[in-house]
Amino acid sequence: MNWIRVIGYGIALWAVPFATSFVLFGVREANRALFESIIVVVGVTVTVVAALAYFRDVKTVGPLHGLVLGSAWAAISVIIDLPIFLVVFQMTLPDYAVDIALTYLAFPIIVARISLAQSRRPASVANGY
Repeated sequence: MNWIRVIGYGIALWAVPFATSFVLFGVREANRALFESIIVVVGVTVTVVAALAYFRDVKTVGPLHGLVLGSAWAAISVIIDLPIFLVVFQMTLPDYAVDIALTYLAFPIIVARISLAQSRRPASVANGY
């Protein structure tokens, strides 16, 4: 694994939904359910795009690779989030776990499934021929 790329994509996976949440802060106050749905859609979209971009340059892909990659991305997001939400926003750890961290479980699931699908592609398709 290229850990520089893993960390770079992991930071992007955290930053895009976080930035989106700031842009949509008014929506959060007016309609929390809509806000949460938008953030999940943004997170899933960024995860799929990052996984496809990451695996584009990887010759051998398998579900374990995807599970490790997605888990690393989830861990990066939690590591970045914890000081922000627990200290700055004064959120409790149980509230953070239920409201935010649980969503990051989508990363390993999505990335493992993408890597599984790519591992089953014929070499000619995987190489773009």
